[in-house]
Amino acid sequence: MIVRVTRETLESMGIHIDDLTLRHAVGIPLKAQAQRFAPGREQRFIDDYRAAYLPHANDDSHLFPGTLEMLTELRAQGCLTGLVTSKNARGTSKAIELTHMTGLFDCIITADDVERYKPDPEPLEKAMAQLGVTAAESLYVGDSAFDVDMAQRAGVMMVGVSWGARTREELDMICPDGVVDSWQEFVQLQL
Repeated sequence: MIVRVTRETLESMGIHIDDLTLRHAVGIPLKAQAQRFAPGREQRFIDDYRAAYLPHANDDSHLFPGTLEMLTELRAQGCLTGLVTSKNARGTSKAIELTHMTGLFDCIITADDVERYKPDPEPLEKAMAQLGVTAAESLYVGDSAFDVDMAQRAGVMMVGVSWGARTREELDMICPDGVVDSWQEFVQLQL
């Protein structure tokens, strides 16, 4: 849905970008996508994207199977949980509420909370500081090359999930700490 809305927004501006390039841009803030794909017309891209995205906002409000159970199980085991996202605070709050994840994160870092975005390590470093943990005590989970780069730059192990922005094959090539195909497989990891 994100790729479709991005493509439609760009095409309405007379800009044509292939879907693979758009899929690989998932995970960076909208402002950074605007700078990359619509230089000189960033604000129009942002405004048009938000207007096009709004009718589909609830389409993005479902979780991958097992997400709530995984978060609940990790917390029952005494693990701290954090969310690091390129979404803004308003969109993140709405998504958490719509997906019934309220109260399942000890820390939430959005694009509004940092000066530098993924792949810069600032968002992850800020989350670790708020949680009071070191890189050696942390594990990051993500689905994009930006996630891999950020985790590596922060010195944090990172497990890729195969159901997001990148395919399993793409993640296998860039994710040295492993890739999982389900949350159940993730919870069973012995890291």
